[in-house]
Amino acid sequence: MEQIVKLKEEIKELNSAAISLQNQLHDLAEGLPLHLEELPELARRTFETFSALAAKRQELKSLKSQQV
Repeated sequence: MEQIVKLKEEIKELNSAAISLQNQLHDLAEGLPLHLEELPELARRTFETFSALAAKRQELKSLKSQQV
């Protein structure tokens, strides 16, 4: 049970970071071609954060199904 609580907190933090990065990416895209050099790094960070979030959500789903 403690593991699920910890995982939910990690998901909450990752979700917040992912939304923030998504908004930054959106704002950057609206201003293109200004700051074009920032796009690859921001896109990479956004992709990695959303990928980590998806993995944690899958991990939580697996944990919950094991408890049933």
